[in-house]
Amino acid sequence: MELSLKEIARYIAGGIDACDEKINRRILELAASAPITPRSVWAKDGGRFLICATIGSEFDAWHRRLAVMSAVDTILAQAIGTAAVEKVIDGIEDEIRSSLSPGEELKKRWSPGYGDKPLSMSREILDKLDARRKIGVSLTGSFLLVPSKSVTAVLEEKQ
Repeated sequence: MELSLKEIARYIAGGIDACDEKINRRILELAASAPITPRSVWAKDGGRFLICATIGSEFDAWHRRLAVMSAVDTILAQAIGTAAVEKVIDGIEDEIRSSLSPGEELKKRWSPGYGDKPLSMSREILDKLDARRKIGVSLTGSFLLVPSKSVTAVLEEKQ
């Protein structure tokens, strides 16, 4: 998956303006070497679409190796992973929106843990999508998604 510096820097405090040319080059080097394996599953569930996406467990292993060698690379890798999984989930949203009939509209996408939506909703989404079997995404007892760069989300139809 190709990621731009702008896409990645969005997840670094201060963005591109906070990074010098040397850091920008390092971001692009790391992004080129990051083991990103996008996987996703989604389904319509009544008046909403349930979505799960991940960039895979290989990314987590790579990130752990970087953490031993460089704190800066670890931070940059976090931004790369976040940008990658967001790109995947944005692509799914585009796919869903393009499949709608004329006149059908969706509300803004949301994920468990935002606003008043409990983190525990991720379990329902994962179970309904059979995400563990289909794309290897599971949930810990404290509602953390595994692999770490995974997202559950809901798109609801406008009434």
